[in-house]
Amino acid sequence: MRGHNGRMPQPTPADALHALARLVVKDGVSLGGLGQGDRLLALAAVWAALPEVTASEAQVNESLRQALAGPACWLATDHVELRRWLVDAGWLARDGFGRAYDRVAATALAAALQPAAAAVAGMDIARWVAHARQQHQQQRAARHQAWRQQA
Repeated sequence: MRGHNGRMPQPTPADALHALARLVVKDGVSLGGLGQGDRLLALAAVWAALPEVTASEAQVNESLRQALAGPACWLATDHVELRRWLVDAGWLARDGFGRAYDRVAATALAAALQPAAAAVAGMDIARWVAHARQQHQQQRAARHQAWRQQA
């Protein structure tokens, strides 16, 4: 549905979080298999988990490994591929020699990344993802228990 200016309306942060919640409860999600909007949300979630400091490649790799063990556990990738996605998409800046990396500040992100960044800005993304996954597992267990009782 197009807005009054002929463009598609921007999703609200609540819409973005709802879409992200549908992603984080899955396992084995490939970034390349996602549509543009979902990929933006996935990368925004990883971006939100990164420290806001200049880091060496080894430090960024360690941060990404930690993200993949925590808030990005639902992604099917490794830290190297994830780092490339983040750099190529504009979430992570790399110096010309590949020695220093910076998480791009929310205000400096490209306009196309702003809505996804706004949805996760200031969040404890690790806690939010863990809660969403736990809630999903509890709902699945309850449905399974109800099904077993009917049988």
